[in-house]
Amino acid sequence: MFNIALFGCGRIGKVHAVNIAAHPKTQIKAVIDPYTEGAQQLASQYGAEVMSVEQAMSDPDIHAVCICSATDTHADLIEQAAKAGRQSFVKNRLI
Repeated sequence: MFNIALFGCGRIGKVHAVNIAAHPKTQIKAVIDPYTEGAQQLASQYGAEVMSVEQAMSDPDIHAVCICSATDTHADLIEQAAKAGRQSFVKNRLI
């Protein structure tokens, strides 16, 4: 199974969560969002864990990140993902 950490649980995060869950070889392993209640709801819906950025980037079971957070957070999260050796999907751009 290809495990993905989903950053952001707003409108676009929910759209991508549906798509990740629909693929038979991918699953949401972690949800990361400062809006804790929303993160917990989405994580519960998909059997994922709520994690911090640091936890998600250091978890060896996470293979990629899907960045659906606010635009001003993208560059930092992309850099952290690259340093952690994770593939990144940023809204509609594969990095």
